[in-house]
Formats: sequence, structure tokens, C-alpha cells
Amino acid sequence: MPNHIVLCIGNGFRVSNKAVRLYPDRIVLTGNTLYLDSTYINYLTLAELSSIIAQRLSHIASNDLNVSANFNRQIDKLTETANFLYQNYLSYSLFENYLFYPPYLLAKYFYCSFNKAIHWWYRSTETMADLNVLKVTHKEQFALALSKMHLLQTRINQALENYYYKTHINFLPLDYVTHYVEHSETPSLSKLLKKSPSVYARHPTLAQRLSYIKYGELNRLSGLLINISPTTLLKDLFSKELNILQSDYQNDIQETAETKLNYLKHISSQHQETITLKQGGIIRSFLRSLLAGLFILITYACITTDKAYDSEWLIGVIILSMISAFCLFRCYKMYKSIGSALLTMKPRGLILPCFDKAIPWKQIDSFEITGQMYKKLTLYLNPAFKPGEFKPCNAKIKYNKRNNHIQITAYEIRGKLKLPDCESLISDYIRVAHARVELQLFVQNKK
Repeated sequence: MPNHIVLCIGNGFRVSNKAVRLYPDRIVLTGNTLYLDSTYINYLTLAELSSIIAQRLSHIASNDLNVSANFNRQIDKLTETANFLYQNYLSYSLFENYLFYPPYLLAKYFYCSFNKAIHWWYRSTETMADLNVLKVTHKEQFALALSKMHLLQTRINQALENYYYKTHINFLPLDYVTHYVEHSETPSLSKLLKKSPSVYARHPTLAQRLSYIKYGELNRLSGLLINISPTTLLKDLFSKELNILQSDYQNDIQETAETKLNYLKHISSQHQETITLKQGGIIRSFLRSLLAGLFILITYACITTDKAYDSEWLIGVIILSMISAFCLFRCYKMYKSIGSALLTMKPRGLILPCFDKAIPWKQIDSFEITGQMYKKLTLYLNPAFKPGEFKPCNAKIKYNKRNNHIQITAYEIRGKLKLPDCESLISDYIRVAHARVELQLFVQNKK
């Protein structure tokens, strides 16, 4: 049995052995704690709730919490080592880069392999816990509970997020969640079952979990889940605790929202400057010119040789001529790109020479800067956002329309700013953009 049971709003059913401080009484809990999410209990029968609790308690009985804590510490150490090697690889000179690159690749390979193994272990513990539930409850009740949790998850999370921006309303939190879920579209169970698994996911998909417990009556399950309606179970079991919980939650979220508003107002006024990065490459262009000149000299020497002009000589001259032409073409292409704008960072968005309109910062889901032969900035855009028609430009920019991501290659950056220094700048611009969106949400909801 757990040392403590906590009734909460949001974050789902879970168990933890980490110390936690409860507000507003500032009680510190240590040992194994079972968290019961009141937003889900509102939609479960007693048998379904029992099966979910049994699944969580199985993690305590199997000592999964202590083992996972040890795994997480090892992952953190490995991540620190890989990041240390990567940062050194980026910051050292070209000659030393090649010295650091092999250990960096080795650390990255072992980190990815270890990460996959750890996530597989997490999924296997969930599978074992699911199988243990069948010892104490009926298979169909557990299948119903799992399906309800997966079907309600997105809508409940969205409802709680909306409630956070509407702290001025008089709705009780659980009443608001019930109202939101009732008026939002119910996702299809068949669509949810088709969700493809990932090797980096910590939890199995719903289809995998139903397969592991050998529940195959999917048509019957779909029929039972056509209408997921609230039950009176939560009020019957926790009537007194429920009133205290909702009152404390309302007060806490109002204080949190007020603190967040002040923070958003502070950062939304930052980073108003415009920064343009231009393509360099004079040194690389000069080295390529020397290489092209070397091949031209070799070609000239072959042509003017006194040896007999046989077929092998002809093939050699043709190959050398093609290599010389290719080197000259690359020199010309790099020469044309020198001084051209790579990207321009403005408060309203990122401006690239290959698109007519700016890309708003809020439409950039994530980005990464990598460096091997050249420094590359890869931007992953919101799948729904369309940057417009791609047009050729002097800068080396690739646009993958299907995956909606952009890759910018920099031979060198002209000026004092380097591409790795842009990481913090781009992060700040994106953070400011999201802050403005959140401020707008607060203002709209108050109106």
C-alpha cells in the first residue's frame, strides 16, 4: 500500500516516491504517494477506478519507482557527457574539431542506444503492471478504463489549460472540465487504436496495451464507449474533500496566473532589435580556387605530355577536365553567395530570402544547430503553417515541403556573430513570441 493518497486536479493517475510539498498547508510528503486525478474519476465506474488504482499500485509492489530513479540518474550522467563533448566539438578550432568528432559520435551512438533501451524498459514495466491488474479485476473493466483515459486525455488537458486563462470566471474547475468535454468532439476509438508506436515512448499505445491483456472484442468496446458521460462516483466518495480541493485550486491558479502575467509582460517587451546574418566563405572560396587551379594544372600537364595519345590518356583527360569544371563551378557558386543574407531576425518573425513573407516566431515548433563540415540551422515549422512559395536565392537554403522544415547552411558568418551564438537569440525570440500569444489569450478571455 502507498504511504499517502492525494486527490488532485490534473496530471492523471500516477505513483511517485519523490518528496512533495502540498499547498496551501505546506505539508511535505515522503515515501510512496498515489495521486488520484479527480477529472478522470468523474467518468469512471467503481470497477474501472479500482482497475486503474491496481495498475498504479503494481508499480510500487514491483519496486519500479526505485529502479527508474537509478536509471534516470545514469541517463543524466550520459547526457552531460554527450553534451560536454558536443559543446567542445563546436567551440574548438577546425583541427581540434576532428579530434573531438570521433568521441562525440561514439557518445552519441551509445546515448541513443541506451535511451532506446531505457524507454523499452519503461514500456515493459507498464505491460507487467497491466497483466497484474487481471489478477484482481475483470479484463473488460480494465479495457474500458484504459480506453476512457486515452480518449479523455487530450480534452481534459485542453479544458484545464483553458481554465487557467479564464481565472476570472465563477465556474468550479470540475464543472468547467465536464462542460468542456461535453461540448467538444469525441475522438474515434478506431483512429486512436491506429496510432503508431515509437521506440522513444515511455508508455505503450492503447492498441498495444489491449493486445497485451488479450482483449480483442473491439467492436463491443466501441459500442460501450459511444457516450462517455460523467458519474456521481466522485461526489459520493469525496464530497467533503472535493469542495476543499476545488476552492484551493481556484485560489492557487489565480495566484499562479497573476505571477505569470507579470512575467509575460516583462519578457514581451524584450528583443525589439533586428539582426541580419550574412553568408561568409572567403577563406573557403580561396581554398577551393587553389584546388581547382591544381586540377587545371594537372589537366594541362596531361594534355601537353609527349606520351602517346591512347584511349587511357583520353579517359584521364576527360575525368580531370570534369573534376576541374566541377571545382570551378563550386568556386563560382560560393563566390556568388558571399555577402548574401542568410536570415534576418525581427520581433515579428524570421525573414528568409527564399520566402516573400516572414515566418512568425510562434510558428516555429523547434530548431537545432549542428556542425560537421558546415554549420547548419534546421527549423521545424508548425505543420499547419504554410510559408509560401519557395524561390531560389544565393544563400544555401533547403525547404522540405512535406515535413515542413527548413535547413540553412552557413559556410561562415560575416561579422562578429557566429551561428552557434544564434541559438540563445532564436530561443529568446520564440519565447517572447509565445509570451505575447499568452498575454493575448489572457486579455481576450477577460474581455
